[in-house]
Amino acid sequence: MKVEYFTTTNYAELSNKSTIRETLETFLEKRVDIACVIEDGELVGIVTKYSLYRLLLNHPSLNQPIHPAIKRNVITIQKDMTLYEAKDIMIDGKVSHAVVLTETNQVFGIMSKSDLIRGIMSEVQNLADRMKSLLEHLQDAVISIDKSLRITTFNRAARQLFQFDQSTIGKSIRTVLPTFTNELMHSLTTGETIEAKRISLPKSKVIASFIPIWQLSQITGAMVVLKDVTSFESIASELESTKKLKKILDSAIEFAYDGVVITDYVGNITMANEGFLDLYEFKSYEQIIGKKISEIAPEIPFHKSLEEKKAVKGEVIKINGKPCILTQSPIIQNDELIGAIYKIIFRQLDVWKDLLMRIEQLENELTYYRGELMKITGKDDPFAHIISLTPGMDKLKKEAHIAAQSFSTVLITGESGTGKELIAEGIHNASGRPGAFIKVNCAAIPHELLESEFFGYADGAFTGARKGGKPGKFELAHLGTLFLDEIGDMPLQLQAKLLRVLQEKEFERIGGTKTIHVDVRIIAATNKDLWQLVQEGKFREDLFYRINVIHLHIPPLRDRLDDIPILCEHFIRKMNKKTKKTILGVTPEVIQLFQSFHWPGNIRQLENIIERAFHFCHTSYIDVEHLPENFLATIKTNSASNIANRKTVNKSRWNRQEQINDTERKIILEALERADGNKTKAAEILGISRSTLYKKIQKYRIKEILRFTSR
Repeated sequence: MKVEYFTTTNYAELSNKSTIRETLETFLEKRVDIACVIEDGELVGIVTKYSLYRLLLNHPSLNQPIHPAIKRNVITIQKDMTLYEAKDIMIDGKVSHAVVLTETNQVFGIMSKSDLIRGIMSEVQNLADRMKSLLEHLQDAVISIDKSLRITTFNRAARQLFQFDQSTIGKSIRTVLPTFTNELMHSLTTGETIEAKRISLPKSKVIASFIPIWQLSQITGAMVVLKDVTSFESIASELESTKKLKKILDSAIEFAYDGVVITDYVGNITMANEGFLDLYEFKSYEQIIGKKISEIAPEIPFHKSLEEKKAVKGEVIKINGKPCILTQSPIIQNDELIGAIYKIIFRQLDVWKDLLMRIEQLENELTYYRGELMKITGKDDPFAHIISLTPGMDKLKKEAHIAAQSFSTVLITGESGTGKELIAEGIHNASGRPGAFIKVNCAAIPHELLESEFFGYADGAFTGARKGGKPGKFELAHLGTLFLDEIGDMPLQLQAKLLRVLQEKEFERIGGTKTIHVDVRIIAATNKDLWQLVQEGKFREDLFYRINVIHLHIPPLRDRLDDIPILCEHFIRKMNKKTKKTILGVTPEVIQLFQSFHWPGNIRQLENIIERAFHFCHTSYIDVEHLPENFLATIKTNSASNIANRKTVNKSRWNRQEQINDTERKIILEALERADGNKTKAAEILGISRSTLYKKIQKYRIKEILRFTSR
């Protein structure tokens, strides 16, 4: 950059006749420490505040002319010089100010040391911006690290190649890209550059160079430059594969049992085998290659389906008086018809018929045995219908299996939609009890009908009663399991009767006198805080203790984020079976959106959203655009609400949150210490999912704490 762009042109101008007073007034007015003395348009010299001080010491009068204070040996620079040329002149002259002159040696302005620094910093910033833009638009991926192997920056190519985002900055290369660790460590410790090393990554192949970064003769970091050669290697591999496939195709066609012929898109024969030559009694391939198939084999009809890119299978024709089965298949590339392949079965058709019948018989047997195997497999694992991968759910299923072997009452708690009924059904199946699994939703049945639902009624118990009476749920569940869902909504009067049945294992029907003895396993479930209901007098304390023998709590979906992908896959597979669709799954964007949602309706809500999106999806994968608008609006509203809430947090609440965070940090550190650093075991100790633990480790920077304390 040029000097003129950073010169102070509003300079102070004096003459030989100016007095000390006038000079001081000029300094104060212009707020400067230096002034140019000009006579007849020519620079005579400069006056600085220091030369003025010395003059005042010798001549205290303010009316004294400044002539003795003028410095005539002035360091000057030209305005069209570069900043670096100006820097060298000022350093050589050992001055902090220089007078800037025009091409005709007229005074243009004053350049101070701060002006020079500002200009050089601006140029450095400009160069840095250019360098950043250059790196960002390089086709090669560039990643830089510091001496601690933490990622400091990366360009767009690296972001696309490795799916980096802003959170990648500051992470260790050991965890993000461990493949490059050894080479980068070598460059950091030796200062050597490693060039053109071929490295295979999970999804690509790259040529990598590892370059140390020097600053003031010290290595401050390193960078890796990666050229993605996946496409080049793919092309080379495809060429090699094409050659191999050509040889394989030639061999396959040649050894085919029946006649095979291949044509281009206009019907010219390009390949054929010996079987086709024998069928039409040709002696050599030269007689047919390049000729129209309609001329060589007029018996083979040209179907319009080939133009429509559809295959024709199993058509019976006669060739030279021999019955044959013809199959025609189009060859498609980039959605364009490039040829067709014809297969003609003409040898020992009676043998083929018997073989096909035998295959059909075997397929029927296989279908039968597959169904039987599924039944046996389902019996072996009574909780196979509960889809999960998280350690917390695995632990819950093990506890449920243990509970199934006992005779005690089980209380299942959890939010609405978490799958309490599925756990209860699994416990019943695992218990081996010969009776039925009977379900009662205490919240769905009117209170006045609950008693008759539970205990049944005798003949003539009330007006409109069924003749002969009706058995209740307890009788139906004899020797089996009675599942009381939403037990927190059971009225107090019925709670007392239920407690009696649990204790005495006997009851009477409504309006009846006969005592009925039953052997029933009770599993209760609720999404409410039963103990709070006890405190409020809405639930009997003795009944609470009677049903809360074995307590199983199902975690909400927001604590099982790792289960969301397999749950989506399970629901889509189930819906594919019910419909004629073949949707393959959901996009990563949908998974990311699902894992950021609170899920007040838990798994039931997830299934409903997947089902709605399934019906509106006409592609292979469910994308964000297929999700319900109210669901997307809820996510948007929650995000806006969270931002607004964060803005209104006061200082006292901040301090309380800091205390909570500090306590949580200590608990996590203790769990990691007990688990000897094993994060899966630590997550089990804490009762949270592994993904939640990883997020909290990152939130509290626990990795850095462990690294510091281990030194």
